[in-house]
Amino acid sequence: MVLRFAELFPHQVRRYRLHNDRKQRDMDHVDPARTHLNRPLIGDEDWVETLTDDIRLASLENVNEEVEGLQRAKRAGEAQKRLLEGPRDPWRKSKGGPLREFVITAHRDWFETPSDSSKFLDAAEQEARERQFEALALDWLKSRFGDQVIHARADRDETTFHIHGIIAPWTEKTSKRSGRQRLLQPSSHPLLKDYEKAQDDIGAFFSDLGLVRGERRAEARREAKAAKKTDPSVVVPEPRKHVPAHEWRADEELRLRREARKLKEEAARIAATRARAEAERKEAEAQRDKALAAQRQAMQREREADEVLEIAEHAADGHLVPTSEGRMRVVADLPEDSGVRRRLNRLLAQPSAAGQQLMRHLGRAYHVLGRAAAAQAREQVSDRERAVERGARAIATLRGKMLAALPEALRRPFIDETLVETREVDWAVRALKKDPKSGREEKGR
Repeated sequence: MVLRFAELFPHQVRRYRLHNDRKQRDMDHVDPARTHLNRPLIGDEDWVETLTDDIRLASLENVNEEVEGLQRAKRAGEAQKRLLEGPRDPWRKSKGGPLREFVITAHRDWFETPSDSSKFLDAAEQEARERQFEALALDWLKSRFGDQVIHARADRDETTFHIHGIIAPWTEKTSKRSGRQRLLQPSSHPLLKDYEKAQDDIGAFFSDLGLVRGERRAEARREAKAAKKTDPSVVVPEPRKHVPAHEWRADEELRLRREARKLKEEAARIAATRARAEAERKEAEAQRDKALAAQRQAMQREREADEVLEIAEHAADGHLVPTSEGRMRVVADLPEDSGVRRRLNRLLAQPSAAGQQLMRHLGRAYHVLGRAAAAQAREQVSDRERAVERGARAIATLRGKMLAALPEALRRPFIDETLVETREVDWAVRALKKDPKSGREEKGR
């Protein structure tokens, strides 16, 4: 069972009526398609005006009774003063107000659980349950509060069926000084004075429907307070305070907005963290890829360096010679089944870029060196040919000079013996004719 009382001032009843008529702005919790199912249970349509008139009439009657009582007590001055003050509200000043707004309902499961667990709850059974609950709630209200219940209605367009209403706890007090005073005094009714008794009473009243009293929170608080005196670690539960639906929804909306903002900020923080982590991961991967690339490049350079050294060593050993295209080939005299030839064939078949470049440079170098050597050889041959020609000419000159110096009778035998050609003699003679001094000197020599 759920029974809730809330304090209310008479001027706040208009807000209650606006809610009753579904004219408030905050009606998100109401299903308009079911509002026509709501119906009044107690009170006429002008119950608010009637309450207002009763309060006004009680205020006037109370001041008249008080003035008359003071006059009977022969306190004319006080009576005159009280008359000048005029009517007062017919209730004692309090924080919450003299009226009591009530809600009677039960846990939602009771209305929505079918009597036969093997069947679904249909509309007819749910309506029958609501009618049964409604009838019992009216019996309880009338038997406990009578005419003090000035308004009650059954609401079926909200989350759970419930009875909503207003209690005006009128009571009369009589004294010699104030006379008969008609007041709104909740403490005059035992079930309004002690809410725990009201909870116990309604729980017992509805027990035939299988409903029980709600949790004993006030009793639990009292026990916790008593235990805290000997054990400071005991936590005293906070009293449960009813908040009007419109205030609760406003607070809930504000709370949800704050939570949504926090969730948005947290989501943004998580997204930023993930973005940073992703950026760091990508940077780490880039650094790793860069390091691997550098390692592969270093290994490749090392292999190329080894290959270049091997090619250079084999070229130096004469195992590689240049081709006509400016490249390199294995020398023909290297055995076919030798490991050196197989290794050189593999190098030549798939050389690295550095190996290819080296072999091209070696080929061009060999050709350049070959051309230089050939030119040097040709120069040396030319020098030697020129020296031979000079020697031949010197010999021919000597022969000519010798022939010129011999008598005529000895020339022929000399020619025959030395096989000196006539043209050489003519050349020597011509030479001597041109330089007789040289001939004389040669003759004398």
